[in-house]
Formats: sequence, structure tokens, C-alpha cells
Amino acid sequence: METTANLADYEGLSEVFEWESIYADADWDAPDEINIAHEVCDRHAMKRGTVGLFFVGPNGERERITFWELAQRSNQFANVLDDLGLEQGDPVFAYMPRLPERYVSLLGTLKAGNVFGGIDEQYGPDRIAHRLNDSGASVVVTVPEHRETVEAALERVESVEHVVVVSDDGTGVRRGDISYYAEMETAAHEYETAKTSGSDPALLYYTGGTTGRAKGVVHGHSWVVGIAAAQLYAGNLAQHQTDLYWGTGDLGWLTAPVNTLGVWFWGHSLFVYEGEFAPERWIDLLEEFPITVLYSVPTIYRQLRDHDEQLADVDLDVHRALSTGESLESDLVEWGQERLGVPIHDTYGQAETGNMIINTYPSTETRSGSMGKPLPGVEAAVVDPDSGTRLGPNETGQIAVRDTFPSFFLGYWDDPDRTDEAFVDDWYLTGDLAQVDEDGYFWFQGRADDVIISGGSRIGPVPIERVLGEHDAVVESAAVPTSRPDRKRAVKAYVVPHESVEPCNDLADEIVAHAAETLSKRERPEAIEFCESLPKTETGDVRRSELRETSLRGGPE
Repeated sequence: METTANLADYEGLSEVFEWESIYADADWDAPDEINIAHEVCDRHAMKRGTVGLFFVGPNGERERITFWELAQRSNQFANVLDDLGLEQGDPVFAYMPRLPERYVSLLGTLKAGNVFGGIDEQYGPDRIAHRLNDSGASVVVTVPEHRETVEAALERVESVEHVVVVSDDGTGVRRGDISYYAEMETAAHEYETAKTSGSDPALLYYTGGTTGRAKGVVHGHSWVVGIAAAQLYAGNLAQHQTDLYWGTGDLGWLTAPVNTLGVWFWGHSLFVYEGEFAPERWIDLLEEFPITVLYSVPTIYRQLRDHDEQLADVDLDVHRALSTGESLESDLVEWGQERLGVPIHDTYGQAETGNMIINTYPSTETRSGSMGKPLPGVEAAVVDPDSGTRLGPNETGQIAVRDTFPSFFLGYWDDPDRTDEAFVDDWYLTGDLAQVDEDGYFWFQGRADDVIISGGSRIGPVPIERVLGEHDAVVESAAVPTSRPDRKRAVKAYVVPHESVEPCNDLADEIVAHAAETLSKRERPEAIEFCESLPKTETGDVRRSELRETSLRGGPE
């Protein structure tokens, strides 16, 4: 599908961009009066034939839901919440698969002026209980297969008054539970959406908690304007026809509403597949449905590449391929161009930034390994984390942003002290390391916690991993510090090899020699350890801390 770039002149628009240009597309008097659910659903409802959601179940189930139907169903769910006695601002959490009811509950919660949060399906009772206790949530929406896990979590939670179970035959609905379908059947189809402001809380999503207890990140209703801009410029949504957008992330993370509500703001269609990732099945779906924008993670793109021959026979409609979660290696970007018809472009953001705030845009140069440039209207820089001083080109520091854009978080839930601690000299510090080159492109270096100190130099692991990934035998890798006999630190790499190669010392030497062609002496790995897989977080990030502990075990601290 041929499309023109919505952001034809990056530098020119960045100089003059005003957020009012996106607020102007909202239906109400934004940002003083704005409700996400109205802006992404109700204002498109009169286009009765426009499909908002294409749903495919794991057993081949199909459902097409128009914006008008989404508006009607979310009105019903908002009425259900009102009947349960919820007050505006009360949190509602969903712990369930990618079902249409999940999206209906999201919209209905926002319409009622309540705060919506998602919980990763992979989480057990402890993590669920932490989120419910910390937020003071009063309602949990779930499904029969998760009801026992929810019950175990609720043994440690006092705030939850209602469990809503989505069960079409009554299975899994316990005494005292609310049957989703029974309540929806009698709920009114009309609802007066709450007149919320841009600063009223709307979304509450928790961080991964890999370095401590997960933090609740709060976003207001104006958040939708920021993600609308990102989808317009980075997603390059078509202006004269309806895109079909497939965001493959788990619904327990903020990426899910970013890839839902930002798309719906412009009236485009969302594709949802409930099943788990299976390359052959996903390729069949790409062939059956005219997916125009694909947003996924490098691991999935790599597995699709492993099925390149099957994908070669598919007539694709993709005009934009986006990635998040970890850095992309150059050969994967190039594979996207060859097989998908478009390069795969990296995006960067956090729960706190609420959005993809650094991206490569269709009109800007694709530089393999670079995340790209800041979204117009977002001020981002690489700074010294101690002073907040902006660093010069090619100096390693922390990615920092100013809190002057709509999708920036309101703060950590009920924790103003922790919110204040995240700032230095009016910069929010992301905890991620990067460099900015002379042309303003950002290059991810790794988490600040993952930095390798060798010979007095600070070394980011990502550039090393990027070079290692360019070797034909390497699927993915992780660079961490290791201890030498002289008690100084050096770099060690854990490498996942392709199935077609046999791990051995000669291969390790070959990979190191390949790295030596690009990396400095301090950066090149002194040791290679082959492994079947790398430990990862729920969001797909490599747990370098776990590998670092293994590497340094028995060595100096």
C-alpha cells in the first residue's frame, strides 16, 4: 500500500510544532475537557460501517466490531460500574486475555471516569496482589481460567469488592462474583460520558519491578493526544483510507493501550489475535488480513525471519513495521526491507513517558542501530544524571525528557516523593543510557544498571550486542562484565547461536575476531559463552543483571 509521509519535513515541523494542532482534532474542549473513551470511540460511532476491532480467536473464531458497537457495549459496561457503586477515580483492573471484552471494559471504565489498569497474564498471586493493594482497586475483571489465581491474590487484598468474570456459560463464576454477560444483558445502552479534564487520572500501569517493587505510573486523559501524535507520525497512519494495525504486545503493559487508543483516535481499525505467538500461524494471519502497520518486538521479527521461505509466498500489505523492547540489529532492519517491503524501525519510550517518544520516521534516514529522533513536541536529550547537564555528541549519559508533553505521566501512584526523585534539574531521568550523534540521532547503550566499567571507561552493552548480532552464527547476545585474574573487569558475552551451527571454541574465536573489526579493545568480549536462550523480563528485555551475577560469581565485587 502506497502512503505518503505524514511527517514530510521533520526538522521544519519540529521547530514550529504546537500540541494545540493535535488537541484541535479532539471533539471536546481539550485539554480542559477531554475523555479518552469519547475521543477514540464515540466520536467515530456514527460511521456505523467502520470496523474498530477485527478479532481472531485461537480456534479460528472471528468477530468484526464496529465503532458504533464498541460505543454501545462500553456504555453498558460503564452503567455496570455505576451500578456497582464506583466513584469517579476508582481503579478497575483487568487480568485477562486479548478478548473483545477486555477492550470494552477499558472504554467503559474510562467513560465512567474511573481509572483503568492492566495486569500481565503471566503474573502470579504475589504480583497481582501488589498492584491491587498499592492502587486500592475495587474491581477486577477476569476470565474463568484465571479465577483461581485471582482468588489466591485476593487473600492478601482488602480493597477489591467485586470480581467480574467474563464467562459465556457461567463456568468459573463463584458465589459473590459478577457475571459480565448477565450484567451487560440488562445494562442500558445509553450513557453520559464523564466530563473529565486532561489532568484527571485515566490509566494506571505498573513498571516491571526488575530493580525493586513495581511502581504505579498514572496518566491523565490528555495522554491520548500524545500517543495520537506518535501514531500519526511514527506509525504514519494513512490519511485517505483505513489502516489495519496489529500491535502484538501483552495487554498488561502500557504498550497495549498505546497501540490501541492512539490508533482509534484517528478512526483506524485494530487487529487482535488472542492466541500465543506461533510463526506459521502469524504468517497465515498476515496473508489473510490486510495488516498495514505491524508493531512487535525483535524476538518475534527474528522468528518470522527464521520462516523466511514461508513468508516469501505471502502478498503483504504492510507499509510500516515498528519495534520496541530491545535494540534492533542491522541485518534484521535490512531483512524487513527485503521481506516485509519496509525496514523495521525502532521506537523508544517508557511507562513514565507514556509513549514512543523517540522514533525513526518515514521521511528521516534509517540508521541501523539508532532509535531515531524525538517526536515533535517532545524535548529529549542525553544528560549527566548527577547534574542534569546536557552532554555533547557521542558522549554516554542518561536519556532525559522535559515534562511538557501530553503523554507524560502525572506521577507515581500516591507517591509524590518517588516522583520528585525521578527528576534532576527539571529533567526526568529514564535510567537508560544513550548517545546522540552530531545529527541528533539517539543510540541506545543499555540500562544505567547494566553499564560495564572497564579500564575506567563506561561501556554500554547494546553497541557490543549489536555488533555481535551482525555475525551470521549469532541469533542474539548479552554483554556483561566479567572478572579477569588481575581483578580488573572485562566484557563477557552470552551468545545464542543459530541452530545450524555447532557451538565450539573456534566459533567463539571467530565471533570475537568479527567484533574486533568494529569494537575498541575494551569493548570486545574477552570471553564467549554459548547458551540456548537468554533470561528475559515479561516485556522481552534481557535480564542482564542475572547474567552479570553469574559472570561475576566468585570474582571481585
